[in-house]
Amino acid sequence: MEKLFSQFKQPQGKIGMFAGWFMSKENKAINKWTIDFLDIQDDDHVLEIGFGSGKAMKYMLEQREQLFITGLDPSEVMVYQALRRLNKHLINGQVCLMEAQADELPKLSQKIDKVLVINNITFWRNPVNMLMEIRKQMRYNGKIALTIQPHEKGATDETSELIGGQLTALLAHAGFTTIEFFIKPTTPNNTVCALGTK
Repeated sequence: MEKLFSQFKQPQGKIGMFAGWFMSKENKAINKWTIDFLDIQDDDHVLEIGFGSGKAMKYMLEQREQLFITGLDPSEVMVYQALRRLNKHLINGQVCLMEAQADELPKLSQKIDKVLVINNITFWRNPVNMLMEIRKQMRYNGKIALTIQPHEKGATDETSELIGGQLTALLAHAGFTTIEFFIKPTTPNNTVCALGTK
């Protein structure tokens, strides 16, 4: 079971490819729900941490043609899948993908307008420090969305409410303002999205 769980943290090999497919299928509605909160506009620079197979990026690029997206993901398997899915956008320079942990975010050449983090902040080594580093690279009034659907054993809809409180606290400690969280009814447990503004 531990080995299977690790595949959702950092997919590897053939099992990792299946884990990536499963996560992208399960996250489809959650991706769209979260992205809608960010009110992404043409010419925005979006950062996605933990982009998986790249489906959220593809959805954003379908909604807005003039976007630039930077993505970090620690899994070589996921980077490969995303490269294949986003090939034409890579060619025209709209997407930059990096195989890296969240805390390996480099200094970017362009300020960030929107940040998307779905189902992976729980794997970050130091979430507050990382959020502070992200905030430094964001434009004034930039928005960040942190989304989690709890899957751990014993999790309930109440767990989602508690996570919402934890995510808002992380954003507050990192210096974000206008913080709020929203709940989406999902199975097996509700999904929570916390929003913050620089």
